[in-house]
Amino acid sequence: MKAIPAIAICLFTACSPYKKIVIPMSKIQTENWMDKSEALVISKLGPYKTKTLNETGYVLLFDYSSYNHTPEKKTVPNNYQTNISVGNNRQIIQPTTYVTSSAKPGLDINKFEIIKEKAMKFYFDKNKNVIYVDAIGYPDSVRYELSKK
Repeated sequence: MKAIPAIAICLFTACSPYKKIVIPMSKIQTENWMDKSEALVISKLGPYKTKTLNETGYVLLFDYSSYNHTPEKKTVPNNYQTNISVGNNRQIIQPTTYVTSSAKPGLDINKFEIIKEKAMKFYFDKNKNVIYVDAIGYPDSVRYELSKK
């Protein structure tokens, strides 16, 4: 009796008039940024993190990853006492548990754990125009179109 709903779902999806089309985010971003200048990319996305040379030109990395920041725990002697008074107009601000590293060259990523990797690599030619975009960590676009009969 439990197999009947599973079979019905399989038949329904197999006989659907729609087909699933998946478009990678890299392809979408490449089409959006193709032949745009480096100045335009930087003005829209802000400062880049790294610039590396390659055989066709160079690559700019825009890193929007989230990193877990675990502060070092220091031991306190048992006889240490604190004298803290918190008034009515003071707020206690908790330290952040994550940081993002968009163009922060002073951030040593080796000391942090990646929570969610999101980065875009823009490949430029020697004329400073975009030739390809590699989107890392971004979801693909999914759409359904009618199948041709």
